[in-house]
Amino acid sequence: MAEVLLRPATPDDVAGLRRLGEAVVPTTYAPIDAAYAQRMLDEWWTPDFFTASLARMPHVVAESDDEVVGVANLGPTQVRGEEREVMWKLYVHPDHQGRGIGTRLLGAVEQQVRAGALWLEVVDGNDAAAGFYRSQGFTEVERAANAPWPDDIWLRKSLGIGEV
Repeated sequence: MAEVLLRPATPDDVAGLRRLGEAVVPTTYAPIDAAYAQRMLDEWWTPDFFTASLARMPHVVAESDDEVVGVANLGPTQVRGEEREVMWKLYVHPDHQGRGIGTRLLGAVEQQVRAGALWLEVVDGNDAAAGFYRSQGFTEVERAANAPWPDDIWLRKSLGIGEV
């Protein structure tokens, strides 16, 4: 297999990010909730969404043979008055999983974190992702009801940055 390069995403990657979503979202989420998988593609994997997202937060792509085969990003949110740095996406194309790309993307995002912890959400039922994140040092902090969709599970990893 070709070498995998990590680099900052650019607007030129929007079409490749959409293709990545079309490959990864159905295989990941349809077994949990097919309607939720379609909602994800329709709302969070569109060219317009990525154009706006790239303008407001850093994204790292994994590229192989000039194709986007993975993505991770980092952005802020506020939960009950608490500022969190959240990795909103970390996805690797099914044909490229098991090669360490997800671990590399996670490491690239961790290097961008300025607070003491990195946060993320997994969808209840996405056991493969939850297991991966636990193996990388994340712990479950809370569950958030998301009816009619699957619940969100918040995970946190302490990075020791600025913590006493």
